[in-house]
Amino acid sequence: MKKDWKSPRSREQVTAQIPEEYQRRDAETQNRRELTFLLQEAAFSDHIPIYCAIDLTRLSDEERAMFDGFRFTPRGAVVLGQTIRDMFLYAEQDIPGNKGFRPVTAAQLIAENYLMEYREKLEIQGYQTEIIAPEAIPDPTLSAMLAASHKGYAGRNGRFLAGAYGCRVSAGIIVTDAPLMGGDYRFPDVDPADSPCRSCRKCIDACPAGALTGTSFVREKCVNYRNDPAHYSSPGTHTRLKCMACMTACPAE
Repeated sequence: MKKDWKSPRSREQVTAQIPEEYQRRDAETQNRRELTFLLQEAAFSDHIPIYCAIDLTRLSDEERAMFDGFRFTPRGAVVLGQTIRDMFLYAEQDIPGNKGFRPVTAAQLIAENYLMEYREKLEIQGYQTEIIAPEAIPDPTLSAMLAASHKGYAGRNGRFLAGAYGCRVSAGIIVTDAPLMGGDYRFPDVDPADSPCRSCRKCIDACPAGALTGTSFVREKCVNYRNDPAHYSSPGTHTRLKCMACMTACPAE
């Protein structure tokens, strides 16, 4: 998922890696290609580090079931997100809004801006969308949906492990009825069997709240621990540095 901005690829190089089923010349397939390339080129132009399109029709039945329950029939999804080079991006701040202060991190806001911008690109063309935005705490459901891109793994810490960055990412997903080509043709798919989490327990052992069991995530334990003033520091009036042990302990890169 990491773009080498110094080595731009030609359309011919990208096209050469597109599966044969997406190279048909009928109107529907051509629309699928054009729409996907439009989003991809925009993401590359914006230097968005975490980007991938998913063709939901090509997923396994188990993966496809994760995208049930929306107000429309989903056909595609777009993964967008930000890398976390500095953990201060995960400092929680109180942002004023029309309903009072909202506690949110800079990493979340960056990812949310990407998601809203690309949601608009799809809706302008008449497609329906729904956003699933990231949180600072683990979200096993979202990480499993992101892993359906086959460009990363659903980590045992409840976070998405993007191939090039490990779990130091804040990524969300746009679910849409737009037909999209699946994949990010800069990089090969990953094999779930190669997950770095197979025999690793570092995040589980590091969690001070006992919210990680290895097979599940107890959200209430995590939230209660992080919101306890005894467990966070406040470098500013409206800023709090809360527990991110499950992320910082992860060795995956």
